Amino acid sequence: MSSENPSKNIQYFDTLRVIATLAVILIHVATPVVNMNFGRNTGFWIIGVVIDNLVRFAVPLFLVLSGATLLTKQFTLIDFYKKRMSRVLIPLLFWLPAYWLFRWFMLREWERPLGFDAIVRWGTDLFVREGVSVHLWFVYMILLLYLFMPFISKILKSASRKSIVVFLVLWLALNHLQLFGVFNTGSFSLLFQKLYGYMLYIGYLVLGYYLQTLKSNCKLPMVSAFTLYLSTVVFASLVTYYLSVPSGKQTLTAMNTFTLNTFLQVIAVYFLLKNIEFKNKYLVLFIQMMSNYSFGIYLVHIMVISLFYRIGIFWTMTHPLISVPLVVILTLITSFIVIFLLRKIPFMARFAG
Repeated sequence: MSSENPSKNIQYFDTLRVIATLAVILIHVATPVVNMNFGRNTGFWIIGVVIDNLVRFAVPLFLVLSGATLLTKQFTLIDFYKKRMSRVLIPLLFWLPAYWLFRWFMLREWERPLGFDAIVRWGTDLFVREGVSVHLWFVYMILLLYLFMPFISKILKSASRKSIVVFLVLWLALNHLQLFGVFNTGSFSLLFQKLYGYMLYIGYLVLGYYLQTLKSNCKLPMVSAFTLYLSTVVFASLVTYYLSVPSGKQTLTAMNTFTLNTFLQVIAVYFLLKNIEFKNKYLVLFIQMMSNYSFGIYLVHIMVISLFYRIGIFWTMTHPLISVPLVVILTLITSFIVIFLLRKIPFMARFAG
C-alpha cells in the first residue's frame, strides 16, 4: 500500500479537524433540542434530529484523523508514548480538576457538599458516573487507545488491504449485533462496559489508516461523496422519526456512532473535504489556527455552554434554526478566546490544550 505525500495532506487534515470540532459543539448544543421537544413540539424535535444527524461523524472523524496521521508514521515505542500521551495527559491534569471545581460551583448552594469527606465522596461519584464532565470520556478513550496504537500500527503495516477490509466488515457486524441486542455487555461490570466501549473506536482508527493509504487515484468524486453524505442524513432522520413518533417512545438507534450509516457518513465527509483545496491565504491561516486550538476548544467548550445556559444563551432563545447556529458560533469564539488567553500565561500553554 502506498501513502500520499504528507505535505499534500496538511490542509485537508486541518480542515477535517476544524469541521470535527465544530460538529462536536453542534451536537452538544442541538441534543437538548431533541431531548426537550419529543412529545411536546414535533416540529422542533424534527429540526433537532436533522441537525444532530448532520454531524454524527463528529467523534468518529477525530479517530479517523488519528488513524490517518499516526498509524501511517514510523516511530519508536518510547517516542510515541512520550510525545502523544503527554499531549493528551498533561491537559487532562489541568482540565479534570478544573471541571471538578466548575461542577461544584455550578451546584445550587444547598446542593453543594460541605466538608472534606463529603466533597471527596461527591467528586468520586461524579467521576465514576460521568467522568466528571460529559465530554472528557473522549480524552480517557484516546489515552486508552494510545496504549495500543504502536502495536496496531505494526499489525496494519504488515496486513493486506483485503485483510483490513475484512476486519472493518467484522467490526461493523459486531457493532450491529450489539446494537440489536444479540450481543449484550449489560451484565458485565461498569468498568468493563466503559473499556469495551472505548475499544470499539479502534475500528475508526483502522478506517483512517485504510483511507490514508489508498492510492492517490482511489477517491470518491465530490458529487458522489455529497450524495452519500446527504443520504445518510435523510436515512437516519427518517428512521428515527418512524421509530419514535408513531410509538410515542423516542428511539435514537439510527443515530448511533457505530451504525453502517454513520460509518458511511464519516467516509463521505472525509472525501468531501479531501477534495476541497482552499486558495485564500487568510482562510488557510484561519483553518490552521483553529486546527491548532481544536483540542483546547474541545476541552473548554462544555464549560462555556454551561455558563451560557446560566445566563439564558440557549436554544430556547428563539427558533432553533436561528438559536442553535448562534450558540454554536458564540461557543466556538468564546472557547477560542479562553484557550488563546490561557496559552499566553507562562507555563500554561501545554496545560491549556
